[in-house]
Amino acid sequence: MASALSSAEDEPVAPADPAEMFGQPLEVVAGRHVNLVRGRHEVGVKDASRPDKVLQTTQELALAERTVDVEMEFTNPIHIGSAPNFDSLSRPLGPTGEVRKAELTSHPVIPRKVDSVAEETDLLASVAISELSEDGIGEAHLTRLLSAGILGVEEKRRMVPTRWAITATDDMLGKQAWERVRDLPSIDKVEVYETTYLDNRFKVILTPGAWAFHMLECWMRGSLWGESELLGDHEEEKPRTSYASRVTGAYYSARLAVLEQLEARGKRGAALVWRDIGAGYWAPVGVWLIRETMREAMKQTPKLFDTLAEAVDFIAPTISKPDDLRNCWFVTRTRQTRIDEWKIDCLA
Repeated sequence: MASALSSAEDEPVAPADPAEMFGQPLEVVAGRHVNLVRGRHEVGVKDASRPDKVLQTTQELALAERTVDVEMEFTNPIHIGSAPNFDSLSRPLGPTGEVRKAELTSHPVIPRKVDSVAEETDLLASVAISELSEDGIGEAHLTRLLSAGILGVEEKRRMVPTRWAITATDDMLGKQAWERVRDLPSIDKVEVYETTYLDNRFKVILTPGAWAFHMLECWMRGSLWGESELLGDHEEEKPRTSYASRVTGAYYSARLAVLEQLEARGKRGAALVWRDIGAGYWAPVGVWLIRETMREAMKQTPKLFDTLAEAVDFIAPTISKPDDLRNCWFVTRTRQTRIDEWKIDCLA
């Protein structure tokens, strides 16, 4: 796991949670972290419970709720000004070097609940994530804790690559939300939500009935990766157990935002998410952007329709591949009527 030096005093310090930058222009979002030096230190996957000095410092960083200053000694000189590393899952990364020594130079502020859960060595990681989330600990902090091997039953605690930790956190939170949503009353209209941020254009359709989720995304002509084929993953009745290998981490972030909104309303339903990525998104900044943009979308007042076909006709002219939308799994699937719904219909 990598830790970062704080920036110079006359420059803004990157927030511990990148979601705090939501709403800022891409130049600010991408540039905030590429100006930081990142340390790399090799550790074993099972070293979480017996950390060396550098890993111990990294775990202290992970426990902190806000950015902490760190002094690092590197094995070799760091080349400032080298090209940053952009990744579709995690935030941009600045110059990196092998760390020989690392020490905190400011006091970490650790939330009481985080400290308590970290000390519980017989608590499953999924339960720990649930308890911390209920206490208001955000996804970025949860990801750091999971990545640093701080959560879970002591003998099973493991170091987790940041990419996997991000997806695992969103997946666990989403599955827990689904458990609370699955048997709630259904929404009664087809709803359409829309929003755009950093040339990421989201269209969301919610329909009545049992849970299903389908996410489709396309990199448009002129975008960073050039025009791509349409990528999609889906699930029905319950959260998928296999990895959403086409949409990858964005799938779990978007699904979480939908389930959070349904839970807050006390409703259930099914969801189709369409994401078009345009040329204005020239630097991927991480899946937090999908999570926060989807949360923003789900706050909007939806447009209401009587049928899914009407909703599809409404958004089709505004997306990159309207025919693919009309022929996608979510639109063409045969809906299986649940027994409890059939009984209600018969008694009506």
